[in-house]
Amino acid sequence: MMKPNVWELDYVGQPEQVGTTWYDYQHNSSMSRMIAYEDDGSVHCCWMNGLVSGASQRVIYYNKRLPDGTWVYGDVGNQVNVTAFAGYCTLDLDVSGNPVIAYHATPAAGGTYSCYLWNSTGEHALPAPPAGITEITWPHVCVDVRDYIHVVAASNPTNKIYYTRSEDGGATWIDWQEVVTVGTSSGVSQTVCSDLATGKVAIGWTKAVTTSLYQSDVWYVESSDGTTWNFANAVNITQFGSGGHPMSSTTRAYADLNILYDSNGDIHIAYTSVPYPTYGDPGMIWHWSEATGHQKVTGTFEETSWISFNDPGVWRNCIDHPSLSEDADGVLYCQWGQCTTPGDSSAGGYGNWDVYVTYSTDGGYNWMAPVNVTGTATPGDPPGQCFSENWANMAKVATDKLHLQYIFDLDAGGIPQGEGTWTLNPVFYQGVPVDSILTNIVVTVEPINPPIIIPPGGGSFQYELTIENQCDFTVHFDGWIDVILPNSSIYDILARYGITLPSGGMIMRTMTQNVPGGAPAGTYTYQAHTGDKGWNVWGEASFNFTKSAVDGSAGGSWNCSGWDEDVTVVENTPETHVLSSVYPNPFNPTTAISYQLPATSFVNLTVYDIYGRRIAELVNGWRDAGVHR
Repeated sequence: MMKPNVWELDYVGQPEQVGTTWYDYQHNSSMSRMIAYEDDGSVHCCWMNGLVSGASQRVIYYNKRLPDGTWVYGDVGNQVNVTAFAGYCTLDLDVSGNPVIAYHATPAAGGTYSCYLWNSTGEHALPAPPAGITEITWPHVCVDVRDYIHVVAASNPTNKIYYTRSEDGGATWIDWQEVVTVGTSSGVSQTVCSDLATGKVAIGWTKAVTTSLYQSDVWYVESSDGTTWNFANAVNITQFGSGGHPMSSTTRAYADLNILYDSNGDIHIAYTSVPYPTYGDPGMIWHWSEATGHQKVTGTFEETSWISFNDPGVWRNCIDHPSLSEDADGVLYCQWGQCTTPGDSSAGGYGNWDVYVTYSTDGGYNWMAPVNVTGTATPGDPPGQCFSENWANMAKVATDKLHLQYIFDLDAGGIPQGEGTWTLNPVFYQGVPVDSILTNIVVTVEPINPPIIIPPGGGSFQYELTIENQCDFTVHFDGWIDVILPNSSIYDILARYGITLPSGGMIMRTMTQNVPGGAPAGTYTYQAHTGDKGWNVWGEASFNFTKSAVDGSAGGSWNCSGWDEDVTVVENTPETHVLSSVYPNPFNPTTAISYQLPATSFVNLTVYDIYGRRIAELVNGWRDAGVHR
């Protein structure tokens, strides 16, 4: 197998190979978790592994990263299942830190699927399906504070969700209990999560409100003790049909969600939504808690200069598969996948995926700038040369790093859906330093000739507006200006959408603001914001001014000018593409090569000897504007 030299690409954190698989596909919809972080610093990973091309041998593999960074089973992993043709695994840890992995498999090749669990005592069969149900498959697992194991799964065809539990480490199980009838149009959406502080357990799913899984509501039901359930008390958190969502007229949920209990024992749910009433490949990621309601994390239904809706494949959307985590300070993190880089599709026409993350410091009310932590692009590349980081998920515990796992798919598309070709793909763990994803958009507004006092008949004032990107990454954002009136209401002044600013870039404007004579007397707060307008604020600044009295006959307007007339100043950004001379040259054994980019660009930098022979490929991916060496 060709092992891609991913360490030379634009990753945030160090990818580490934990295994391989010919079977790129991992889950249809909700992924729950396939990675867990242990208190001693260990990391546990599992995945569905196709051992050969064609995946006639499909098994469950596991690997563990010790606190010193060593992987117990090297860069290959170890098979854990005994049954035949196993797949679609999820993972949690028991109270002793041992892995607990749920999956479905057949007792013999070609047989009926059943659910199984593997833990420190071996492989355990879950209960047989209830009467009238042929198969129960796609199990998702969690372990609670008492070491009880909870599993939710779906009947096949998927019209019912079932629950079972073991209170003795998997040796015995209660009979399957029907949670809900979701109908055959609702997809494989079930997931389960426990609160390790209180013993609460929650089950989540989506349920189609029509005949399409792309028009669903998001539901959950909770047990306060993990053993007493009243499934009739399930909560519909979206209620799209009755206007219970802030975008009820334009979006619906898809069969894709993730649940997290925070350190206070509160439930957080992240889910994917898609366009409504006409379905399309675009996607949005949402966060919900009882305190915050529905808050958009990221996503758009409109293409931009940096967002293109490449073909995501069956059961997928261009932005999907969210996963939540929390650190010891109560900061929430969200991770998801995107195949939206313009032009970045495989030779077969399927979008190459990247992994994105963001965070919230206020419990999920406000989410900061998305960060692409893989940052690879291989537009038009053939099988074996695609870089598509897909089926990513994140451990629910964040430390100084976010702990991610994904398939490094060498030909984009889901192979069991007939998308792409068979390739032997690395499975990666990636620890993303949280300090590297922090949003730092510095906004300043400095009034010229303060204090500003507007006379009764109206007038104008000027101020200097500066927006500086002090992040380690390029940011795409909206900028808007509004004013808080003396009666505390907010009046919108100006908005500019889809601004792109590379790391180190700066925008400077001298702005002129008119104030009409009819504006009420009193103190005003003038505000400039950056972020995702209507949802998230990433940086802001303000100053006050005063209107001395009212003269309604004077007329005037709240016109604001100066944004479009001035130019954008981007510090430390070259005006042209330049490849500088190497120094020293000729060289042996080392030299320095520098190049500069006026804008974010795809770069290939390859070294050849004097006979034209290729010696090394130094760069093959997207790079931000600026000087590189």
